[in-house]
Amino acid sequence: MQTLLYLMPILGSIILALGRVTAIRPARVEGTTESEISLNFLERMRYHRVFIYSTGALLLIGAGFGFLTAPVELIVIGLTLGIVQMPIRYRFTTRGVALGRVLFRPYEEFAGNRVSKAGLELIGKQGNGKLVVRTGAARLEAARKVAMRHLPAISEARAARSVKPRSFSAIRYFAILAPVAAVAIGFGVHSAFADGPQVDPSGATVGTPEDLGCITPGGDLGFACPDADGNADPLFEKAKTDEPFAYQLSGYVNQNRLAINFVWVLVTGYLVMFMQAGFAMVETGFCRAKSAMHVMMTNFMIYGIGMTAYWAVGFAFAFGGVGLTGPVNLGAGLLALNKEWAIGDYGILGYKGFFLAPDSWDVGVAVLFLFQMVFMDTAATILTGAVAERWTWVSFMVWGVFVGAIIQPLVANWAWGGGLLFDLNGSGLERPYVDFAGSGVVHMVGGFAGLAGAMVLGPRLGKYNKDGTANAMPGHNLNMAAIGTFILAFGWFGFNPGSTLGASGSGALRIGEIAVVTMLAGAAGSITAMFYAKMTIGKYDPGYMINGILAGLVAITAPSGYVSATIAVLIGAVAGVLVCASMVFVETKLKIDDPVGAFSVHGVCGAWGVLSVGLLADGTAPDWLVVGHPIKGLFFGDGRQLVAQLIGIAVIAIWSFGTTYVLFMVMKKMGILRSKPEDELKGLDLPEMGTHAYPVEDMPSERGIEPGAFIPGVSPAGGQ
Repeated sequence: MQTLLYLMPILGSIILALGRVTAIRPARVEGTTESEISLNFLERMRYHRVFIYSTGALLLIGAGFGFLTAPVELIVIGLTLGIVQMPIRYRFTTRGVALGRVLFRPYEEFAGNRVSKAGLELIGKQGNGKLVVRTGAARLEAARKVAMRHLPAISEARAARSVKPRSFSAIRYFAILAPVAAVAIGFGVHSAFADGPQVDPSGATVGTPEDLGCITPGGDLGFACPDADGNADPLFEKAKTDEPFAYQLSGYVNQNRLAINFVWVLVTGYLVMFMQAGFAMVETGFCRAKSAMHVMMTNFMIYGIGMTAYWAVGFAFAFGGVGLTGPVNLGAGLLALNKEWAIGDYGILGYKGFFLAPDSWDVGVAVLFLFQMVFMDTAATILTGAVAERWTWVSFMVWGVFVGAIIQPLVANWAWGGGLLFDLNGSGLERPYVDFAGSGVVHMVGGFAGLAGAMVLGPRLGKYNKDGTANAMPGHNLNMAAIGTFILAFGWFGFNPGSTLGASGSGALRIGEIAVVTMLAGAAGSITAMFYAKMTIGKYDPGYMINGILAGLVAITAPSGYVSATIAVLIGAVAGVLVCASMVFVETKLKIDDPVGAFSVHGVCGAWGVLSVGLLADGTAPDWLVVGHPIKGLFFGDGRQLVAQLIGIAVIAIWSFGTTYVLFMVMKKMGILRSKPEDELKGLDLPEMGTHAYPVEDMPSERGIEPGAFIPGVSPAGGQ
């Protein structure tokens, strides 16, 4: 198993290397052939040098630490040599340049050519990257003669102003990053196989009578608790001989308790997963028809990409140390997640559970993984609306990997996995950051990441005039957006009540109350947004009402386990006004183009939800991770909780915005972030997806709005 896990990133590097020399669907080559240059063995070695060096380093590390056996290493070496032996041909035609089966670039994309140490560089025009013909000096002049027939020589200074390489050249960067990730994952997997509490992948031994020790209906400390070393109370050993029937019956009771909790958490997780359909419909409906398929598919594929990254490393980073907090609702198997890296007394990330390896593969861990994975996926899909209609598919895939592996999981660790925000409880503050279902851990992460992404990308072409006024870009299908909103509201019954992580014991019977306050807050948000729209723009704007209900739902997510029905209505009503005012401010004052209002709904109202815990929590319920600790806000006598919430808001906002800003800036420098201007103007469906969302003759029209016209009094197109 260890060998298989270590091999996975190596195989990923091999696939990337294959992608540089061949393709399942060959690129369409235009024009007749004028010249063809085939690289010799040494030139191919140079072409693949990053892949060769990194694979060699991984093989040495694998052999040194015992990750790989000799036969496996020989197979990898054979595959590497086989890739190097594959022919690489540059083909010059009357219309452009082709690299084997991989790609074809027409001459119209290039501004000129020049010779460099790398070879013959064909310098792209603005919005297009360069193409390097990596041939040796002997044939370099011949290649340049052919290029000079179609492209002029270009100076080094002018070439330096060219845009960096686009998606094909980005493969080289990924080939460099993949081995680095492989080494990190390899060491992580190695450390994860350390000794620890036993897991039960069969489900046959979990739920022993001993596991009932300390568990009570209300969540406070009970009797027969294990000692400091985790050993069961002697009462259970005595019961085996003195009361064998009672001992066996308590095992069945515990199995039923866990079964109830498992079913509840799984079903609510399924509801949260179905929210992906709601996000897809809302975002697509509020974007223009010419990019509808692109927007829809980003919401579709973030599920697979984000989940895979979360399975590989994200879950371990998030909950690899949650067992140290003593969770009880999903069985003793969660105690196996007992690795947390900390700086001083503050946890930073977990490192147990990579790839759901055998030492962490347990029936209870599987339930937690499913539930938390769909939460991560919700955070991941929020950004796709904020940057819609103008980013490339390659940049979307990079985002999916990073948010699923690092960005959201670390926040989940800090708040829910026993990390630094949870550890505030052990500081002088004596209060942990509290976020019942994720206003901060999920929605703020996605909202502030979306703000950073939209800032780096810049607005859609034609969004702003020279004087700074904004042009309306209405969504093409508000009916789709409205239906998607109802799907999201339905899924929220899984999002919030499911965050009890059970329906039996430990105060989990609050699920009905949590469901009620959730729906009330959403309703209040939609009503206040409706009246705000009427008072400010004179119409009952659908975008405002849709965003209003979503804002109320986002805001109640953090306090849903700690407030009454009346307070829930207040929280939702405030959110409905906040989201409308924020959308106008972001569009007209900050000049940030957020097509669906993602930051206003999830970032601003998520922060309000976190803050409302510190203000309005009424002390009737404990936090699910702080057993027996009542959660009270400032207006109910505990100002320290407000301080903890403010710290959490700052940490989450800075981390989510900062990491995403850096990631998008790196992609921008690499030239893979923003779509070509001509593609954006025509719509991203055909250039990126190869098909329209609708038959051309049925394509929803944008008639009635002149391109570039500024329409005062129209609300920002939005809904998320």
